[in-house]
Amino acid sequence: MIIFTIVYLFGLTAKFYIAVEGLGLKCLRCDDVTYPQLCMNLEYCSGGDVCSVQRYRKDNGDVRFWLGCLPATHCAKTPNKTVLHSNKRAIHGSVVCNDCCYGDLCNVEGCGSPAFPTTRGPVCFNCPHTLNPTDCHHVTVCGTNELCYIGERPLFGQRYFTSHCEDIHACNNHISEPIVFGKKRSGLNARSYTPCSGCCHGDLCNINCNASFTSGTVVNTGHGTTTKPNGQEMPGNYAFYVHQGTTFNGFLVFHNITTNEGSSYNASTGEFTCKFSGAYVFSWTTVTEYGRQGDLDLHVNDDVVGTSHTDSVGGLKNKDSSTGLVVVNLQIGDIVRLRLVNGTLNAEYTTFAGWRLDQNVSFHAKVRTAQLRPNSSYEGLVFQDVVTNNGQPYLSGNGTFVCPVSGLYAFAFTIEAKHRHYIVYFFSNGGHKLNTQGVWADSSSGDFRDTSTTLQLFQLNAGDAIYLYSGDRDAKLEPLRSTYSGWLIQPYSGMSPPTPAFMEQLTSTSPATHSAVRFTREALDTTGSFHYSTGYTVPKNGVYVFFWNMEAYNNPLTSVLEVNKRPYGSTVTDGRATHYDSGSNVVVLRLRANDIINIVQSSSADGDQTIISGYMLYE
Repeated sequence: MIIFTIVYLFGLTAKFYIAVEGLGLKCLRCDDVTYPQLCMNLEYCSGGDVCSVQRYRKDNGDVRFWLGCLPATHCAKTPNKTVLHSNKRAIHGSVVCNDCCYGDLCNVEGCGSPAFPTTRGPVCFNCPHTLNPTDCHHVTVCGTNELCYIGERPLFGQRYFTSHCEDIHACNNHISEPIVFGKKRSGLNARSYTPCSGCCHGDLCNINCNASFTSGTVVNTGHGTTTKPNGQEMPGNYAFYVHQGTTFNGFLVFHNITTNEGSSYNASTGEFTCKFSGAYVFSWTTVTEYGRQGDLDLHVNDDVVGTSHTDSVGGLKNKDSSTGLVVVNLQIGDIVRLRLVNGTLNAEYTTFAGWRLDQNVSFHAKVRTAQLRPNSSYEGLVFQDVVTNNGQPYLSGNGTFVCPVSGLYAFAFTIEAKHRHYIVYFFSNGGHKLNTQGVWADSSSGDFRDTSTTLQLFQLNAGDAIYLYSGDRDAKLEPLRSTYSGWLIQPYSGMSPPTPAFMEQLTSTSPATHSAVRFTREALDTTGSFHYSTGYTVPKNGVYVFFWNMEAYNNPLTSVLEVNKRPYGSTVTDGRATHYDSGSNVVVLRLRANDIINIVQSSSADGDQTIISGYMLYE
């Protein structure tokens, strides 16, 4: 049985986890190692235990590390002479550091020891011939071209399990023939079963011989069926950002590539091809002008998983933009692309971006039927159709996301209005507005539709409940294009440095000049890198994602995201027809430390809904 637990420990970061009943956390276990990274033994903790790492100085002056499980109540205590653990050998020496954490293998870092390197293969179980996969207490770190393998075979009348690292090419060869057994291995009384074998990617994934293995390998599930390979897992970092699209057979092809980490986007075909299974975020921005409309669909293979509508029909409204965002699970070989369903788009401002998520907590849902505002702010707007729900954090019955762990999160939503205008905010924990950075959709003048999008970052605690609510009584979410998404960026372990992330808001109308926007309210800055007068200074080399939204009031407004005064993306909005109008965009860029990020406006931007947010995806 799978259980879900939220544990609050004495000053420790709580972690939400999924465990097999009867097994607790899986922690590294060594008595006397030079560095925790060198520990290749594992133990299953008892209920209430956490992972611990202790650095101590031996009587002869040598510094060593002890790793293992500890009761949570022991984590605040640092004995000054001997590391003692019940039912375990005592280590004599002076303890100089004692760190605890809550998560599988989390005690590889702490007490000044670094984590496993970011460029590596998975940590896999590594045992020959165990009677049960959970009898294995040894692990190994695989190479970057290896996956975790587990398989079973009969030996002397008994079934044994073997686990180790396997080259990704060899993983395709693990097909077992059915084994017949019985008194004479024939006839009516003969029985057979098919041993399971297969490869998977992810730390400690090869513990369950009945698990769903990666589609990039040939897998025998033990039920007599074989999954054919449609590619090979290529672990790595994947992100792209392209712009100025043209159409070919209805699909958009972007020839201008700014970012293509992992080389998964093909500028000749306009296709992103998945090389590494997992959850991905895709975002696109489109612009129409001079009375035109445009409908764009996001395809995964032949399935439509997202859609957007852009409308500049108004007599005074020369241009209009819309931004779509989807979180979707991909398998090896899946193809993602954009299709123009009808209408005409302005290629100059059309962009497409995507990136793979590292954490297995994410969701995406959309409105199935038009949603009116709930009667109470204690209730959220409901997005009934769930597309993605990794870790099951989203509750479709009440439209609420419940944080499984304390950490840094990203949330995004798009609202579509028809014949009305209203604003939507993030709410949390029973009727409390999370911030004043709402999203305004305005289609009140004429037969218009209007969509508005936001992407915001929050530091949240385990158990926080996040939902959407509108302060306007006539709020009504239109179906299909009204969506709600979120994902975990970084869980807080108390050991890892914070991911560079920030979010800033303009609280009053900016000057009506061509100038950099000077955001006046800071909502988040994990590294102290944003400065009112100069913008965001990139704190370290890496790949970053940025979102910004510009609100216009009674005026046309364009903006550009600049890196060291070079343009890398634009927004377009026009508030002359409906008074208020917003435009947004998402860009993904590889940057260097000390690069300067600014948003430069063409004219005055309205306060409150004008924001910028961003964070580092990876180094």
